[in-house]
Amino acid sequence: MIPIALTAVPASVVMRGDPTAIITGVAIDSRAVQPGDLFVAIRGGIDFIESATERGAIAVVVEEDELERAMETDVPNILMTFSSVRCLQFLGDTAASGSMAIRVGVTGSTGKTSTKDAIAHLIGGQRRTVAALEGHNNEIGYPLTLTRIEPETEVVVCELAMRGKGQIAELCALASPDIGVITNVGVAHMELLGTPEAIAEAKAEIAHGLREGGTAVIPFAEPLLDPFLPPDVTIVTFGDEAGADVQLVDRRIDATGQDLTYLVHGELLALRTNLVGRHHARNLAAALAVCVVLGLDLGDVAARAADIPLQRWRGETTILPGGVEVVNDAYNANPASMEAALRLLGELPAEGRRIAVLGLMAELGPDAERYHREVGALAARSGTDIVIAVGDLARAYLDGAANGVDGYWVESPDAAVDRLAEVVRDGDRVLVKGSRSAGLEAIPDLLAERLEERA
Repeated sequence: MIPIALTAVPASVVMRGDPTAIITGVAIDSRAVQPGDLFVAIRGGIDFIESATERGAIAVVVEEDELERAMETDVPNILMTFSSVRCLQFLGDTAASGSMAIRVGVTGSTGKTSTKDAIAHLIGGQRRTVAALEGHNNEIGYPLTLTRIEPETEVVVCELAMRGKGQIAELCALASPDIGVITNVGVAHMELLGTPEAIAEAKAEIAHGLREGGTAVIPFAEPLLDPFLPPDVTIVTFGDEAGADVQLVDRRIDATGQDLTYLVHGELLALRTNLVGRHHARNLAAALAVCVVLGLDLGDVAARAADIPLQRWRGETTILPGGVEVVNDAYNANPASMEAALRLLGELPAEGRRIAVLGLMAELGPDAERYHREVGALAARSGTDIVIAVGDLARAYLDGAANGVDGYWVESPDAAVDRLAEVVRDGDRVLVKGSRSAGLEAIPDLLAERLEERA
């Protein structure tokens, strides 16, 4: 963070302590506090202000109705605000406004986090970069990312999530991006938005929220976006269609990654990446487009593509006893990401069978059952041998797959582990995927324990 005095903390008043004390960071979780941080008490954070101080927080921010309780503690420096969330948001805006760092914002129906991580990694070799941490993509996480801007930061890569209309616009109002990336427009958040056109309109808010002279990086030939893009914004496109500014022209996959060739404004660029799947190849095209806009050396960028990190439960691959390979992709799911995961399951080599453990896809609205049936049908077409459907709504996967797979329905993640342990054989490849509310993320570890006991 760019250090500031307590008196410069926006939307707050110093009620006790030294107004000239300098803060060097911001935290909202007392467990994450570092010495010199300002602890902003949000949603019950008042219970942890003493813990935060013990960990080194130089001051705490509390809301007016919590001030009396805070003043009864031994916390030396206390600030009062009318809203802790607004105080944090103003802090993020202050940090961004006080820096020359270029702001990159990433949104989309799927692939936001993977693309954000790829961008940050690819540019990190040539620019001092700050990137959003896991889950820091909403009205709290977005400004928290901005507060991490240091005096030497050159690029800050943010993730912008939404569940409804106007939410991306609100985030952009805090600190407008210079480069706005839309990874794709898919069927997600239908429960609140209703139609694909409404989703496209909501995603396009990032293009309207750019700083003057900003650039929108968008999928090539995406008709859903066309009506909602501002006419005066600079557009850079990516995709695997001819005509894209960054076009995927060749892809060769193996068990450890893929070799990719892109046509970047008429020049061929070849690279090797540890990420597998066509969806990651497209995400990398978006990341390369950002690198082009930033004017980076693409040769150095290509070299860094070999070891792009992935966050937990987003395609984590583990080899279990008996050579069983499990892909944990249980962080989230919608029809587009399900399609990508199942197609990847089908195209990767497997000594044994291909098994998909699928939980529900949340927030799909009244057509949710139809979307689940369609994913089930895709599982059958893409070469999946066994589908284990977890939870009531997931029954529709088996209806869609019909006789194309061996199907099992189970009520819970624990029951899924029981069934999976019964059917899995040496050399099988297993995909675990569903929305977070399905609770499938622990299945790979639990299966590992069962297989170790069996070995």
